[in-house]
Amino acid sequence: MAVFESRTPLNCSPEAAFDFISRPVNLQKIAPPEMGLVFVAAPEVVALGSRLTVKVQAYGQIQQLDYEIIEYESPVRFREKGIGGPMRLWLHDYIVEPTESGVLLVNKIEFEPPGGLVGLLITKDRILDHLEDGFEFRRQALKKVLG
Repeated sequence: MAVFESRTPLNCSPEAAFDFISRPVNLQKIAPPEMGLVFVAAPEVVALGSRLTVKVQAYGQIQQLDYEIIEYESPVRFREKGIGGPMRLWLHDYIVEPTESGVLLVNKIEFEPPGGLVGLLITKDRILDHLEDGFEFRRQALKKVLG
């Protein structure tokens, strides 16, 4: 299993950070434009058991991905599990850690790349590179919005 982690220090309260990241419309706003992230179905605010469907532009194709919130502890963390899409496993933790000057927003993603012929093109290293690029954009966008 591969693991990716992004850490973003922000000058805001844990409640403000958690409120922002738990609203899918905000995640769409901080996604890189070339990703073409669009929520097809999502609640206004995620909660335990919420299901989300998104379309993204990845690896030259538009893909539809489905997720479910399988853990939720406001304003500390929630976990999203991929339940539809090419990955054999996708777990994304959104964690808000208080600091002296605000919070540290941690995004931890555990994944297993697709198998078969698709897995020859969408490798672990390629996915990690894609995540690093996307989360660098997200870090900068978050700092503009939340400090």
